Amino acid sequence: MELGERKQKILTAIIDSYIQTGEPVGSKALVEMLGNAVSSATIRNEMAELASWGYLEQPHTSAGRIPTAKAFRLYIDHLMRRQALSDEDQKDIDDMLAGSAGDPERLIGEASQALAESTGCAAVSTTPSEQGAVIRRIEIMRVSSRSAALLLMTGSGVLRSRVCRFDGDVETDTLQMLCNVLTENFLGAQLTDIGVPQVQNLLISLGDYGLTCAAALTAFYELVQESAEAEVLLSGQLNLLQHPDYELERARSLLGFLAQREQLMGMLAAHRGGLRVVLGSESLRPELNGSSIIVTRYSLDGRADGSIGLIGPLRMDYAATIPRLEYIAKAVGRLLSDMFGGEPPKKD
Repeated sequence: MELGERKQKILTAIIDSYIQTGEPVGSKALVEMLGNAVSSATIRNEMAELASWGYLEQPHTSAGRIPTAKAFRLYIDHLMRRQALSDEDQKDIDDMLAGSAGDPERLIGEASQALAESTGCAAVSTTPSEQGAVIRRIEIMRVSSRSAALLLMTGSGVLRSRVCRFDGDVETDTLQMLCNVLTENFLGAQLTDIGVPQVQNLLISLGDYGLTCAAALTAFYELVQESAEAEVLLSGQLNLLQHPDYELERARSLLGFLAQREQLMGMLAAHRGGLRVVLGSESLRPELNGSSIIVTRYSLDGRADGSIGLIGPLRMDYAATIPRLEYIAKAVGRLLSDMFGGEPPKKD
């Protein structure tokens, strides 16, 4: 149902006030908000119609009204006026992220932390997707006579390591030989192209050395599989316990959901486009009723490569939060692209 201009102004004023105060809004307060351009009686009639259409509800303890999730959806999609991020805020974000520019995972972690601190919500992000990444570097370092550390770096700069232990003593020359063989066979290969058959074939080709090097090859395969999967990073979960909109049980339920990394990954992976706002029951997760999720993608070399977003109460300052989130996502994309020689997204 399309709202007339007056109803839109009234609903926008109610939502803006509710976001700032958390208190129900009455007709007398609205008269002042609208500059006395509309009478109190007219506003009451308009509010009654908005309530009958599902945009407003009345708490038991107040004569005022508060917006519903349906109202927030209309507000975000059509009524909200975004607040431009100031030059000072942009510089602060750029300066903060610049210190982590050489480490992709640290960079994304810092971005999440900055979001959580500036919004009072929980921030969630994923490390760069490695599904199409290639192996950039392989190293094997001797730790002791019976152990070695494998290091694997991907084309997007993600570095993984794992210690493997051997049944007997292994010479440095043997480890160097294995490193050379792995490099010859897999340097530049896509992670998704390296499976059990490829590693088994290499093991067989090593002949008498195969048994000695089996533990290291197993560790290499596990590193490849681990590197191909993005990680979920969380910041600011405890902010939710301090938010007045969350009762203790609801906050605990939400924190329980956030602890399920696979569920979070699935939710973020399902988002493939630009900015998306999911309100309450739209998520189809009971733990997220009364909450809002804002998520967008950051780009590396012109392709959507990972997600970054916020989880907080339905009463979130979307007009200020969305521009901040979008700017941070673009800043992360620029820095990642600079690291690896890609095409950085344009700065607004």
